[in-house]
Amino acid sequence: MFDYDDLDMAEDVKQVTMTAPAQQSLRSLVADMSSRVDSIKARVDQKERDRVEAPHRRRKATDAVSSASLSFAEFLGIAQSKSSQEESSSRGLRVARSRPSGKEPQMVDCDEYLVVLTGEFRLQKGEENITLREGDGIFLEAGERVLWTWDRTVQFITIALPERTRTRAQTSECGIQTETCKGDEKVWGEASDRGLPRREPVGLLKSRQAPVPLLRMPGGSAESADTTDIKESESTPCRSDATTGSGHASPAPVERSEGSNEGALRHVTSLSAFEQVADKAERLRLRQEMEERVMDRPARYGARHLATPVVVVSSEINPWSKTGGLAMVVESYAYEFAMRGHRTMAVTPRYGNYTNCKPVGSTKVWLAGQEHEVVFYHQRQDFGNGRGCDYVFVDHPCFHRPHGLYGDPTSGEYPDNAFRFSLLCVAATEAPLVLNLGGSIFGQEVCFIANDWQTGMLPAYLFYKYKRNGTYRKARCLMVLHNMGYQGKYRMSQHPMDRFFGLPAEACQDLEGEDLHFGSDCVNLLGAGIRMADRVVTVSPNYAFEIQTPEGGLGLHSALQAKASKNRVMGILNGISDEWNPMTDPHIVMRYGPSNFEEGKLRCKAELQRQLGLQQDPKLCLIGFCGRLCYQKGIHLIMECLPWLMRDEGNGVNGYVQLALMGKGDVKYEEQLRSTEASNRGRVCAFVGFDPIVEHRMMAGCDILLMPSQYEPCGLPQMYAQQYATIPVVHETGGLKDSVRGLWSVEHDRHCATGFLFGGFDANHLKERLYQAMDIFRHQRPLWRQMQTNAIKSDFYWPQAIDEYEKNIDQVMEAKPNEGWCAVQFH
Repeated sequence: MFDYDDLDMAEDVKQVTMTAPAQQSLRSLVADMSSRVDSIKARVDQKERDRVEAPHRRRKATDAVSSASLSFAEFLGIAQSKSSQEESSSRGLRVARSRPSGKEPQMVDCDEYLVVLTGEFRLQKGEENITLREGDGIFLEAGERVLWTWDRTVQFITIALPERTRTRAQTSECGIQTETCKGDEKVWGEASDRGLPRREPVGLLKSRQAPVPLLRMPGGSAESADTTDIKESESTPCRSDATTGSGHASPAPVERSEGSNEGALRHVTSLSAFEQVADKAERLRLRQEMEERVMDRPARYGARHLATPVVVVSSEINPWSKTGGLAMVVESYAYEFAMRGHRTMAVTPRYGNYTNCKPVGSTKVWLAGQEHEVVFYHQRQDFGNGRGCDYVFVDHPCFHRPHGLYGDPTSGEYPDNAFRFSLLCVAATEAPLVLNLGGSIFGQEVCFIANDWQTGMLPAYLFYKYKRNGTYRKARCLMVLHNMGYQGKYRMSQHPMDRFFGLPAEACQDLEGEDLHFGSDCVNLLGAGIRMADRVVTVSPNYAFEIQTPEGGLGLHSALQAKASKNRVMGILNGISDEWNPMTDPHIVMRYGPSNFEEGKLRCKAELQRQLGLQQDPKLCLIGFCGRLCYQKGIHLIMECLPWLMRDEGNGVNGYVQLALMGKGDVKYEEQLRSTEASNRGRVCAFVGFDPIVEHRMMAGCDILLMPSQYEPCGLPQMYAQQYATIPVVHETGGLKDSVRGLWSVEHDRHCATGFLFGGFDANHLKERLYQAMDIFRHQRPLWRQMQTNAIKSDFYWPQAIDEYEKNIDQVMEAKPNEGWCAVQFH
């Protein structure tokens, strides 16, 4: 037996010394493990408390439902005088918190919607028995006789549909609400035979007597279908005229509230007026569940510069401003870096009067030949575990415009955008130095994360304005490229280095560019960011390669090649939010996971077919598309393939298809969608607009998701689809190539393939892969189930991407700073 008394610990055990960064990394890992243990213990304790407190929480929920219902009635503008109510008793909102159990026949006295809030509601209409669960609703027509059945736990409301003038929010941009104004009354059509909304080609619900109020749901999904639509001309609201040239009703005006998703048409098809997105506590709970569920995930990266504050700068950020996926990814940066433990600030323009934001300081900036005062507004959001983000909004008159973020859709880009976003960049570099947030400033040793061309001037100002004058010498900047298609090009003769930008003449070498119209008289703001940033990061590895080619670099490939030769170009695939999980998704009829996805998808598919007015047949292949209606997203390829898809050619594949298409954008494609649905009733549902709840249900209910994009820097829907065991068919480009594993050889790929990729941006190549997918769905079910299993086990966890970002932050913070093309030595 070993005798410990014989061991001279003082002589044999040597002291181990560690560097300060290594100590910090070790402390971070220990703290993380301790946090996980505490989280598990806390959840066990919470489950016990929940068991005891459940009755009390149910009472609180009932009161909250009642309050929310009354608020909804107030939103509809239903409050009336006593005499008015006597004149029309059918107007208004009736709230039922709960009712005695039993059966009660009732005659419907006016057109109304019944929405179930909690529990299960059963009713009989004629010969049909219908069951409604949480979030479901049904149209009841005046004069119908129904038999209602419920138990004591059911809470529901019935919304009467009065004749009234619709009001809508007059907005200058998505998420920015101004004064409300009266709109024209809209004509709505008849209800379906089954008591479900009958959809017109534009996908809007209709009733016989009066307009159905457009439900304005608080919040919405945290991520949209599109990841690159930052082009202002393609983010315009749908037209509000009563009819189109084809005679079909056009989309209703978009109602938006502060912080809402861009252009999200809150159609009552989802009938979920009271559904909320995950709040901060729920989001933290989802993250903890995911951490505990997957035990074989690699240990979190131990960042050496966890104490380095992160300053995220962007022209848009969800939920305050949004034209596309840029805002969604930036929102994730703000959340993920804060949750990782960095002190985090997000800086963006103040386009509107955002709620719960207070002025915290101001500074003066010299730009365009004069001094300008900018005011900083602030909102702190705590995410749990003592971590959170400081959101800073830069206020200046140039950001307050009546139309879009970047321009008027009818006349193009704002002529002063170079000024507006240069001002944002200077203000963003001032904010960490002058704003006292939480008792201290962020200071000079920070890492900036700049996003796309609107922040391209930030690394240029960081170098020429600050570092050359002794400030921010230890600061670094990552330039993230979400879409090379937009670069911020302006005439250099109208924007001289000294008089406009306030930079020395030698900065021309870093800002110069070329343009078809401007020639060499061109300033390229994105080019400045690429040349001057300490590192360039793209949103997928394959896109990092593509932008170094003439086709993908769009004139900046040489600068990117030079950057890559110094190991300063990196591709990191975006993650997806924790709420995109079929095991926890509150918006689908049945939650499911890897062990029961077949049953779950069958139920979700049947419910989606019912809601969209499609024939309820599980053997039909349901193909979905969610995205912007434009050439880049390949919607024209889908339209070319559609007759071929619908036509029965005797092969048991073609003709056994349904399509669910959701999106908005170019008018010509919107018209094609309307026409397509009108000529393929029950087989095609065309949803002109966007509803995040419908997007969740499409991911769960569709068999195939189409993403035939011409180019796609990252893409998010193809990742959502795989999480829900829906098979993507995608163009072999950008992040689609990185995130979808193709079935090229059945023998070789069957145990890893998650989808189908096609090369060549044309309809024939799409048809080839789409036919293969449909054929396997129809005739090779074991192989199809294997691919679904592979897909649902895919891991697009955001913290894995943040690991890669932290590795890059460590590397740039410890390396020499970038100095662009100008050789300036620091002493």
